[in-house]
Amino acid sequence: MAVAVVMACIATAQAQTQYRPAGGEKNLELMFAPLGGSPVSMAGIKLRKFNSATSALRLGVFLGFQNKTIVLQDEDAPNSLSALNKKESNITIAIQPGIEKHLAGTERLSPYFGGYLDLSYAANSEKTETQLPNNKVGYDQTKGGDLGLGLNAVAGFDYYFAKSLYLGSELGFGVAATLPMTNKTESLSINTDGNEVTTSGDSKKDNMNSIQLGPNVVGQLRLGWLF
Repeated sequence: MAVAVVMACIATAQAQTQYRPAGGEKNLELMFAPLGGSPVSMAGIKLRKFNSATSALRLGVFLGFQNKTIVLQDEDAPNSLSALNKKESNITIAIQPGIEKHLAGTERLSPYFGGYLDLSYAANSEKTETQLPNNKVGYDQTKGGDLGLGLNAVAGFDYYFAKSLYLGSELGFGVAATLPMTNKTESLSINTDGNEVTTSGDSKKDNMNSIQLGPNVVGQLRLGWLF
């Protein structure tokens, strides 16, 4: 009799465990690829807020910055050679606001569909130093970037393997456009009179407009937790 009572209590407690969101929860996600070269990666931060058990607002945010310096030439004073470097930097900012509609599913499985906007801005700079006469240093510099705009419809699922913890996956179909900005160029050189001259201008060299339409799959699993 006592065993039956204990088992009944355990079953009741398990039945009362809330795995899926009931409404009011928030969650954060990271993505990982167990079979990839980088098993854990943060492809930005994704935040969701569940207004109810069946609807959620989502916001993806990404901020990336890289700065790289390549040595082109070592300093050699006796031969009037200066140290020359090539410097590259880029910054990317992206936000992805959207909505989700969660279906009935099961106690642990939460399938959903929805959509989101993909807005991005990328800026890059490249500066290559050049050797000038009399051990002086000149340079050629280009600054550019592009704007991105996309609209995606998505479908996916979350599987709650523990209270407030889930694994999920997602696929989608959408359109994306990339609009390059005009490049700004600047260079420092020496003219035939031996004077330093700085020239600047605009350039569209290597700029490319693109529009893509089709399916897209996130080749990573999503690990998320509610709070």
